[in-house]
Amino acid sequence: MPFQPYAPFFQPKELDTLTAAFNATLQELRASGIDLSSEDKVALVKRKLAQRILVSATAGGVRDLETLKEQALRSLAGGFRLRDEETYAPEAA
Repeated sequence: MPFQPYAPFFQPKELDTLTAAFNATLQELRASGIDLSSEDKVALVKRKLAQRILVSATAGGVRDLETLKEQALRSLAGGFRLRDEETYAPEAA
């Protein structure tokens, strides 16, 4: 669980929500065709994703799974490319 080091700062249910948002966002990124062809790329995406979710949850106070996921997708949109080199851009809400 990428958020275990932060357990003292969240309630168990909140940690479950952060983890669920992380897993759902990662699954959506994989389905979108983002280039995860190497372990380095996977590690980078996971690290950036966890950081973005933590920022939303701490600085933004967000605790809603869908909002965490949407904010993470939006923040990651400019930094990653699809396998065919198109920029990944999630649908606008």
